[in-house]
Amino acid sequence: MVQLNPTASPPVLMLLHGMFGQSDNWRSCAVRLARHWRVIAPDLPVLDLPLGDTGVRSLVDHVEKLLDRESIDRVVIAGNSLGGHIALSLALRHPRRVAALVLAGSSGLFKRGFEAVVPRRPSREWVRLKIREVFFEDQHASPQLVDEVYGTVTDIRRARKIVRMAKSAKHENLGDNLHRVGCPVLLVWGKEDIITPPAIAHEFKHYIPQAELHFIPRCGHSPNIERPDELSQIVEGFLELNFHHDSVGTHAAPGP
Repeated sequence: MVQLNPTASPPVLMLLHGMFGQSDNWRSCAVRLARHWRVIAPDLPVLDLPLGDTGVRSLVDHVEKLLDRESIDRVVIAGNSLGGHIALSLALRHPRRVAALVLAGSSGLFKRGFEAVVPRRPSREWVRLKIREVFFEDQHASPQLVDEVYGTVTDIRRARKIVRMAKSAKHENLGDNLHRVGCPVLLVWGKEDIITPPAIAHEFKHYIPQAELHFIPRCGHSPNIERPDELSQIVEGFLELNFHHDSVGTHAAPGP
């Protein structure tokens, strides 16, 4: 788990990665945002849950327990892809605890992910092409990432968990409940995202009319990986607007 600036005033900023991600996917953003905020980026146990418990709700339970363990009463949650789905679910479960949301290429309405349609014997080339769809720039589909994902999807036990998690994410459609989200919401989408296309960002905006929507050009499904500086700048502006800070950089929640 990445944890930076632990003495900053609340609310805490928690950063959640996606299906095949890890906490390091948020590191560049975390370093910048930690100038004024306590930042936590946990590694989610996407593939470490028992098969019968593999699903979005179990990950929401995991994050809730982490907040309890860290004694965090108020949190701003930023999530990419599956991480955004978890963030939304937690906000619906605990509206007073979640102070704000930042959703980047979030699932929860629709996700054209590749993890649910893994062939029985996927090749490295198939994996590389599917990873390539996630990013606008080819350089992010590195040989190391291809090897890691290939190792996952060719492991029968882990592949079954991926399929189960993907089905859970699609089953847990939040559209009918998004009108209940009352906290400030920032939507940040890659303009070239083909996993959760820009139309999905507009759909989130329709269901959460108070949400602020930004698009980042030349960016795919994971702005926190491809465009961390642009994403961080947008998030900083959103946080400044909703959580004021004094001359020494501490923050206080808006008044009633």
